[in-house]
Amino acid sequence: MDFAREIALKVLYKIDVEKAYSNIVLDEYLNNYRQKLNKKDINLISEIVYGTVTWKLTIDTILQKYSKIKLKKISNWVLNILRIGAYQILFLDKIPKSAAVNESVKLTKKYAYKSTSFVNAILRKIEKKDYEALSLIENIEEKISKVYSMPEWLVEELLKEYSVEEVENICRYSNEKPKTTIRVNLLKISKENFIKKLEELKLEYEETELENYLHIKNVKNIGELDIFREGLFTVQDIGAGKIRINACTKRR
Repeated sequence: MDFAREIALKVLYKIDVEKAYSNIVLDEYLNNYRQKLNKKDINLISEIVYGTVTWKLTIDTILQKYSKIKLKKISNWVLNILRIGAYQILFLDKIPKSAAVNESVKLTKKYAYKSTSFVNAILRKIEKKDYEALSLIENIEEKISKVYSMPEWLVEELLKEYSVEEVENICRYSNEKPKTTIRVNLLKISKENFIKKLEELKLEYEETELENYLHIKNVKNIGELDIFREGLFTVQDIGAGKIRINACTKRR
């Protein structure tokens, strides 16, 4: 059984049962097991936890399509195993469906043995086309809710103020993973040399419209990076940079 997926399950179970904040519970488990986890494990755990939490409404809609049992009657362990498996099948292209199903079955054998066949049967029925089919729902409020994993009441409220296209964009952007924006400290290092350090650390980055600002992706515990401790960059929203530039321009 994959240890990373087991940790993700424990995190989701605690979030579900204790109504705890996902980031707090995730950090707690990662810190407790950090010596047993490599970077790949940590990334997978974070991906599964945040992805499953973000897309829970959509995932539950698809699970209910194939389950004769109401989801609220399924044990928390089994339901979260199903959610983990479904998330991987529906949204993670790099993980084969067979791996998502098999690892979920292994988890079920440990945490809810009697439900092993049930979990196996449900997950084997789920396909990416189940998510695509949600866009065919005729009722606009229901469609937006299920496609973007947003509560229907919230969609209804937004539609009172915005057009359908605007509401879809709001929901779409709210599900996107936020980028971390940093400002390179040019007093200590050139941008070119700083980028070389990012590449050495295998950190993905994107240029921004401001010269010494970069977006970096998939970075955890940014405060623990040596380049942060050395003061080579600060975490700063690009909007703050624009305000600073505008203020300097006006003073001139």
